[in-house]
Amino acid sequence: MDMFWNIYSKRLLSSIRNKDQLIWIWAFPLIMATLFYFCLSSVSQSDNLESVPVGVVTDTAYEEDQMFNQVLEQVGSGEDAILKVTEYAQRDKADSALEKGDIDGYILIRENIPQLVVKHDGINQTILKSFLDRYVQTEGNIRSIMEKNPDYALDFEEIMGGDTLTEEISLSSQPYSPVVNFYYALIAMVCMYGGMQGLTSITYLQGNLSALGARRMMAPLGRIRVIFYDLLASATVHIMSLLFLLFYITVILRVDFGDRLPLLVLTCLAGTILGVAFGTAISCLTKLGENMKVGILVSITMFCCFGAGMMVSGMKYIVDQHMPIISWLNPAARISDAFYCLYYFDDYQRYCQNIAVILAMAAGMFLLSAFSLRRQNYESI
Repeated sequence: MDMFWNIYSKRLLSSIRNKDQLIWIWAFPLIMATLFYFCLSSVSQSDNLESVPVGVVTDTAYEEDQMFNQVLEQVGSGEDAILKVTEYAQRDKADSALEKGDIDGYILIRENIPQLVVKHDGINQTILKSFLDRYVQTEGNIRSIMEKNPDYALDFEEIMGGDTLTEEISLSSQPYSPVVNFYYALIAMVCMYGGMQGLTSITYLQGNLSALGARRMMAPLGRIRVIFYDLLASATVHIMSLLFLLFYITVILRVDFGDRLPLLVLTCLAGTILGVAFGTAISCLTKLGENMKVGILVSITMFCCFGAGMMVSGMKYIVDQHMPIISWLNPAARISDAFYCLYYFDDYQRYCQNIAVILAMAAGMFLLSAFSLRRQNYESI
């Protein structure tokens, strides 16, 4: 027990004092999460359309069209109003407002038909055009209903909104979020960066790479036990960094990851094991220097994170559709997909599949590393 605590505690202190790892595993993810927050905070609200500012010329023709008056009154009132209507007694005043950009267009009645005047094309102008086209198409039906049932209260906003007999429902209890996948891919990247911990641990155990490794190989203690104690300390430090990042994103930045916090922590733990195993395998299976190994680790990690959708929105979906085998072999994609399943899916089938694949990848990398280390020996140190 004394030997375990001696190796474990020294490795903990070594990891905490490593400046490179402090930057890449602690500081860099916090900076990225903050940038995501400021760059993507408005994306989740992009689907909420604001009321379109439109003018209407209130001349005699407009006053005589009571039906159109009622329609504008309903669609232009309330918090979720489609239009923000401004009345102009004369057309030249509406033209002036249009030139200044106060309105996106204005409506005037000519021969009992509403006409739209705009300065240029755009999304709001298209909305106004669609609104008037739908009004003209349904005007005959509305007049027919009103003539047969003059006392019937028609909801013009519902009619103009095009309600159907179908109801839109969500397959998940969580609302759709276009930004959480970026955070999931970021956490997956940090999990993969756990490879730096595994890489450093193995470097400190290889006599041909460091003086410390040479001294440790001469210690009267089994190599497997030393490696296990070292990797356990490495995983401890890394899971601490992941939990701090998770706390920062969910509590400080207030990004909603759902209500399955224990499983989020379990996923981070599985990702940590995979990341440490990844670094261990790179260190054991290559004979390059430490800096070259770190370069390989970072390059592979960023490529995997690209496939997981951290740089390009929807890239993970594209890879899933066209190269499903590659997607399932991508460790970053499996980690981010596990978070995705926790957020959107009510059952755990796909989540358990992801965790099983993550742990299988980690076990395979540890086995390769162990086989490689058993074959390593030194004629002299």
